Amino acid sequence: MKNLKGRPFVLLGVHVGGTSVQKLKEIVTKEGLTWRSFSDNGTAGAGRIARAWNHSMTPTFFLIDREGIIRNKWAGPPGAEIVDAAVTKLVAAAEAASRPAK
Repeated sequence: MKNLKGRPFVLLGVHVGGTSVQKLKEIVTKEGLTWRSFSDNGTAGAGRIARAWNHSMTPTFFLIDREGIIRNKWAGPPGAEIVDAAVTKLVAAAEAASRPAK
């Protein structure tokens, strides 16, 4: 994700399945995660975030555009090439939309 630094892109993590805030902090430190992560209390799929987003398995990936619309949802790892292509497309669209009109 370093290649997206300074570009219109944000990565968020939501950990389901009862990961406590303290345990999540340990994971973030141990794994060197550089993105904001949230802990969704409750068993997998039963926490507040999981219920609101229909998030029933881990990992689940959501790709959300600049207007807050879910453009992709993958239950299970879709593979780096698929995610990279989808993210590249949305970032390019966001950059194009933010350029001043000529």
